[in-house]
Amino acid sequence: MKNNKIKIGKLLVKGLACVAMVGLFIGFVGYLNKAAEEETAEEMTWKPEAVQGIPEGWELVSENQKLELYFEPSLAQIKVKDKATGAEWLSNPENAAEDPVAFGQNKTRIQSLLELSYVDAQSNFFTANSFADSVQADTYTYEYRDNGVYLNLQFAKQGFEVPCFFGIQEDRFVARILSEQIQQHGNLQVASIVFLPYFGSGSMEEEGYMLVPDGSGALIYYNNQKQTYQPYSQKVYGRNLALNVQNNILDTQDATMPVFGIQKGQDTLLAVITEGEYQAEIKAEIAGRVTGTNAVYTNALFMQSENNTLLSGSDNEESVVMLSPQHNQFPYYEVSYFFLEEGSGYNGMASRYRQYLIEEKGMRQAAGEGQKSMNLTFLGGVEVSKTFLGVPYRAVQKLTSFAELKDATLELSKEAGSSFQVNMRYLEKGGSMSKMPTKLTYDGALGGKSGYRSMANAMSEAGISFYPIYDTVTIRKSGNGYRDYQGVRNVSKSASTQYEYLLTSGDRDTGKNTYYLVSPQYEEKIMNSLLQSAEKNGVANLGLTGISNRMYADYRSDSISDNETGECWEKALETAAGSTESLLLQGAYAYAFPYADVITDVPVFSSQFDVEDEAVPFYQLVAGGSAALYSAPINESGNMREMLLKSVEYGVSPTFLLMTAPRDALQDTEYQKYYALCWADWEQEIKDVLTELKALDGVLGRRIVSHEKVGEKVYATAFENGDIVYVNYGQEDVDVGQAMVPACGFARKGDK
Repeated sequence: MKNNKIKIGKLLVKGLACVAMVGLFIGFVGYLNKAAEEETAEEMTWKPEAVQGIPEGWELVSENQKLELYFEPSLAQIKVKDKATGAEWLSNPENAAEDPVAFGQNKTRIQSLLELSYVDAQSNFFTANSFADSVQADTYTYEYRDNGVYLNLQFAKQGFEVPCFFGIQEDRFVARILSEQIQQHGNLQVASIVFLPYFGSGSMEEEGYMLVPDGSGALIYYNNQKQTYQPYSQKVYGRNLALNVQNNILDTQDATMPVFGIQKGQDTLLAVITEGEYQAEIKAEIAGRVTGTNAVYTNALFMQSENNTLLSGSDNEESVVMLSPQHNQFPYYEVSYFFLEEGSGYNGMASRYRQYLIEEKGMRQAAGEGQKSMNLTFLGGVEVSKTFLGVPYRAVQKLTSFAELKDATLELSKEAGSSFQVNMRYLEKGGSMSKMPTKLTYDGALGGKSGYRSMANAMSEAGISFYPIYDTVTIRKSGNGYRDYQGVRNVSKSASTQYEYLLTSGDRDTGKNTYYLVSPQYEEKIMNSLLQSAEKNGVANLGLTGISNRMYADYRSDSISDNETGECWEKALETAAGSTESLLLQGAYAYAFPYADVITDVPVFSSQFDVEDEAVPFYQLVAGGSAALYSAPINESGNMREMLLKSVEYGVSPTFLLMTAPRDALQDTEYQKYYALCWADWEQEIKDVLTELKALDGVLGRRIVSHEKVGEKVYATAFENGDIVYVNYGQEDVDVGQAMVPACGFARKGDK
């Protein structure tokens, strides 16, 4: 009995000790929390007052002949009614609070108009959404005016005020983030804002698809059972090239246009980022992944990040994330939503976007330059290492001289007439490693200025369109007043060196030449100088590359945002278009469409991301007929026949990349990738393709009015003149009623 009393006593002592320790721990945690609250209170200089008496139910805010706009004050949600179709488009799904898939933060995200991503002083990222952090806290205000509602979302915990506007204008619903008026009380900064993530979203029971601007355009079908794949996400106009990238393993197409679309049942919507598109991402997610809805939306980027390695190669090597300056110094970020006729699909979306570009951006309705059946791009010269008496030196290796180009094209014209156009890269002094082209120059190894003039005159007399191509944004060699100092800076404010990347590993290819991108502040001066030289030398047709398909910021002390770069590019392109008879752009994003007479390297595929289901010719439906369109080189494709057929299906003429030099001309050089471009090897193939494409005379270059799949592996493209072209990717001939389409071939309506 005594021993039992002793054991009980010991247990009591241990129990009391544990209780005491727990009490101390709780007290310590309480102390920390109180200290944190006091610290937060010291840092927080702003505290909004909760709003009382907010009414419930939909209120009619504005109405015009086509649309009605409603606002639900208690939930801070939007509804737009299309009078023509009766369709109602909601900012958030009905009964979003009962979403069967969403949980945790996604439960409130699906009820939100926007989601903030923000950072602290240590570059840690956090998120907050408008429903959980503003609406439920009753820290928001609204006002009806200007045919819409002004909504000021206040995030008390984070210290942010984000003012927005939602209104209707003619046939569109306009949503804006008033970015210049965003208030940040404290040390936290807004990095990006996901805007209207669930506007027009479709449920797990509905049928439809989402259009995304990946390459030529791609469709993501509702409920395609691809929840386990990465959701779609691309920066509009490609990644910011100023940011440091250690590894770039993905070889993908870019998001070529600031648009997305929704086909939900018979209801159709087109969204266009009409302000701030240079700092935007487009995202899409499938129902069943994080919520029970299929959604496509935009993300406005105010800060961007890059990874840098400190003390590289040492035992103390460390990878750090560095943040860019905050770029929200523009009036507003705007997305315009257009509501289309029932069943419009991606054809109707493209037609409305084309109309927008013509009416509001100045894109021409009809091409100024007729589209030929083929584009031939010849390489002039490349700089390689050579030796003389054992002494190494760098010199230009001729791949195509001006005389050889003249002979080859004039010989081809004897059979093909003027059914093709020609352009030339690497023709200036220095070839592939030329200085910034502030004036027209011609490398002596190719024949110099006299050789160029002789070639250009002969081709003009033969009726062959010719374009010399110049790159006004890439600094490959110091000179003409431009070197790496005039190049853009990355976030660490060091020169943003550009690399080629290995396809196998994605690592930087250290065996290739590096280069720099010129700061946008110099582009106007460079362009004016080049155009003055072109006028002086009588060059009426001019080709440009880089300025129409490369986008970046500049993070020097007086930083330049992506949006500001876009404005510089547009101004320079407008000057070029007004100073030339015909302007060719090698690769063009949508901002360049209004200035182009000819566009080459037009995408005819999407990136084929896992989440995507089908590629479509949205790019061609928009730009076709306003500019002559030519594909990327089909002789560099792994399946040349498929790419030729895809070009025909999309109303695009094929391109061949060529040189007249023999195959071994580039052996043991950094340009060995061009070894298979020999003119002698491709001459007969080019003649055969031109002969095959004669069947499409009068079709290529016409505006496409519709595109559809009419059978297994068979597609039909209808043009404005009434012609229809059928393309068959199958292994057997197919009778489509109006034509017999051969296996792996194409036919025009009426071909039997």
